[in-house]
Amino acid sequence: MGTSDSIAGGLHRPGSNVAPPMYKAIRFFFEICLHSFYGNVEVEGTENIAPDNYPAILVANHSNSLTDAIAILSTVPPKIRSMVRLTAKDTFWHKPGVFNYVIKSAGTIPIKRRKDYENQKVDNTETMGALIDSLGTGSCVCMFPEGISRYHPQLAPFKAGVAMIASDTLARYQDMPDFSLTLVTTSINYLHREKFRSDVVVTFHAPIVLTPQQDAKLFSADKQEKTEAIRKLTELLESTVRSTLLDAQDWETVRIGHTARKLYAGDLGTRISLGQYVRLTRKFVSAFSQHKQETATAKLEDGSPIGDKNGDSLEMKQPVKMDAETVKKIDELAKDLAEYQDQLDFYHLKDYRIKQGKPSVRVLFGKLFQRSLLACLLSTICLPGLFLWAPVFIAIKYQERKIRKKGPLEDNLDEIAQYKLMIASFFLPVIWGFWVLVTLPIALFSGPGIVILMWLTIRWLEDLIHNAKSMLSLLRLLFLTQDTIYSLRDCRQELAERVHDYAVQYLKLPEDPEDLVRENRTRKASSGWFGKLSGSYFSIKRRRRKDWNEVMRLHDVTKYD
Repeated sequence: MGTSDSIAGGLHRPGSNVAPPMYKAIRFFFEICLHSFYGNVEVEGTENIAPDNYPAILVANHSNSLTDAIAILSTVPPKIRSMVRLTAKDTFWHKPGVFNYVIKSAGTIPIKRRKDYENQKVDNTETMGALIDSLGTGSCVCMFPEGISRYHPQLAPFKAGVAMIASDTLARYQDMPDFSLTLVTTSINYLHREKFRSDVVVTFHAPIVLTPQQDAKLFSADKQEKTEAIRKLTELLESTVRSTLLDAQDWETVRIGHTARKLYAGDLGTRISLGQYVRLTRKFVSAFSQHKQETATAKLEDGSPIGDKNGDSLEMKQPVKMDAETVKKIDELAKDLAEYQDQLDFYHLKDYRIKQGKPSVRVLFGKLFQRSLLACLLSTICLPGLFLWAPVFIAIKYQERKIRKKGPLEDNLDEIAQYKLMIASFFLPVIWGFWVLVTLPIALFSGPGIVILMWLTIRWLEDLIHNAKSMLSLLRLLFLTQDTIYSLRDCRQELAERVHDYAVQYLKLPEDPEDLVRENRTRKASSGWFGKLSGSYFSIKRRRRKDWNEVMRLHDVTKYD
């Protein structure tokens, strides 16, 4: 077994996996779903996906119910892979419903789960046979080895199903000298999976190419040898998917990881790509998570490079071993970071406000006046579009409250995201069709005009909320005493120095965080004053924001549980 930067070999059967019209329609609908609900969807590593008619399995984490399937189908380029077959729990086939119909119509293969049958033993022999047959014709199958969709901070242990299917597939086609099976591990990171207009990054990792000749142990006649090979492959898949996830034992570790990243590289903002942002945050999350469970002599987890989707990166050296005293200092740092973030949350302030300090009263009133004028302007131009969006917002709020009453929030947040996304996507064409009929005499103009108005309304609404949040922050600064500001700033400065030392010495991050921006080639620098303005505040495509973690809320979301 091995990884490669390109797909070689494989059983190539031209025309054996042509996507049916229904699949294309569903994929188009899914793309509307994903891009309507989430603000930025960044995709990395599409060159690692095996092309059409080469047997492949996409292996992904499963933290957001049906939304994960939508993310996969929407981000795999049709030019590379015209069709991806999904797997889903077979209970979708037992009941009627819109979601169930969509899932069944997308070429999905049903799998029985023990938890759906009172933990009784289930027989998936027929399903496994269908999967192997599908792979034999050059299909691409997407599987979620966690076996469950879960809203938890840590990836669930992978089940051996994917490795076993790979084993059976290689065994069946072992007499074909040109046969190979490609496993493409995929990491899906939602910054706030259930929040409207938050961000998603989907990363396709380097392929793992299996062949009957090189990986004969996977279907060895020696049961122990085969079991060990399947175990190792499962561990490899899990570790690869985990390598770019914000993964920790608890949400508090994720929270302080974000705080540490802000103190180390808060000035970078969105000048780095979303993928870089996630990997940089993960460095701190992973490190603090390791400190909770490792001894003083253990090493930190080997981190993935912080780079852009084109593969350019700053490779990081292996973190150094730490003695007991160092581990104690890091534990204290984690505790102090949590306390500092608690203070920011108490005063409802952002870290950069503390760094800048409190402006004079005159400057504060000037900024408040400017933002008041902007708020009036944005509110005025938003009103017509908000009238069109009202049914969507009302339906989403109603469904969210209904789901929250069902039980523990952590068991239902992924369902909230799913329903929000689907409701928005269902209502949008209905609203558009209704107003086109109402304005039928001028439908040639109103048709595209309604789409443009609704899109611009969301952009303006994002700016309005950002502006309102800034006004609230300035008002809080106005009423804070200088002593409080000085105390917070001194605390921040001392913490920033400790975080920087830790990042450079132990995580082997750059001395100058700006190096990350220089290596980021995913965005072209704007030239001149007009380019800078059009590339930031006045951009129709992307709203102005200081941090990728921002959402459409009047308060910052720093707690994830």
